Amino acid sequence: MKNKATGLLQAICMGVVTGMRSAMGPAFTSYWVSQHPSEKLRKSPLGFMQRPATARYLETLAAGELVLDKAPALGNRIAAAGIAGRALSGALAGATLYQAKGNKSWKGGLIAAAAAVAAAYAFFYLRQFTGKKLQIKDAALGGVEDALAVGIATIAIKK
Repeated sequence: MKNKATGLLQAICMGVVTGMRSAMGPAFTSYWVSQHPSEKLRKSPLGFMQRPATARYLETLAAGELVLDKAPALGNRIAAAGIAGRALSGALAGATLYQAKGNKSWKGGLIAAAAAVAAAYAFFYLRQFTGKKLQIKDAALGGVEDALAVGIATIAIKK
């Protein structure tokens, strides 16, 4: 039961993180499973997520996204392509975590994908509202959001 509860919380958290930063959820997930390999993933199609090379690649993507997010020309996260990408990234992170804990990967994938979509909308509108209300530059709010995403992901993988 503990693995299910921990897996559920991790999937939700990584979904939220992915809604904020599309590459960050899979990057933290891959890092965690590469440091804590699971027999349940070894022979699975998700086994690539526990390879150190995958973790490094995803970490590089996540770091690049932190920089690119501040570019005003970048499309918004709630556009169709942005939502689809976040849902898929969230599903990858959630499915990996769920399966690593011995649970059904599809359940973790669905949970994290839903959390990613919900978080993408929530943080998009929260960032817009906060920027207008407090007259804070979007790039500064993006930095705060980055820190929050890293904090949530860090706490989630410590479980």
